Amino acid sequence: IIQVKACVSQLSFTVASLSHGQLVFDGDTSLEQVFASLPLITYKGCAKCSREQETDDNEIYKQCPTCLPSNQVKIFYRPAVMTVEEGDYEISVRAGSELMEKMFLNIPAEWLKKAVGPSSDTTYGMLVADLCHSLLTDSKASYLLTIRSHFFLDENSFPLEKDFQLLEFHLDL
Repeated sequence: IIQVKACVSQLSFTVASLSHGQLVFDGDTSLEQVFASLPLITYKGCAKCSREQETDDNEIYKQCPTCLPSNQVKIFYRPAVMTVEEGDYEISVRAGSELMEKMFLNIPAEWLKKAVGPSSDTTYGMLVADLCHSLLTDSKASYLLTIRSHFFLDENSFPLEKDFQLLEFHLDL
């Protein structure tokens, strides 16, 4: 487990419904593009295990086979691969649904269409889009990341594969 101070330069989400399978946000992605893409970075899944749920021909969600008899559905943020950089170094770090929610100030994916206040036109989705956009465009912002690293080595201890998993995310004050 390591701690790194770095900035986030890219977020990549796997979205099966897209022809190329990836939705990528970076510093050149506009706030409007991020906001318009919010439905793609969320999914409906089993409330117990967070596995993405499929629908049948009638648009009714199929039950999660591993969590029966539980049948509740919840909206989650898709896991992402973050490209983080510090100086000339950059690595790709996997961030799960829970940490994506934490990066978005603990705003649940279920709230994205809700208004922030009773007489407000601002939705939580607008806030999340702004947070996501700021995360990628503010090159002066530094974040403290706690990362679990795992290396797959060959017989000569040469790294064949590097795997980095985000465990914690904090604004570096």
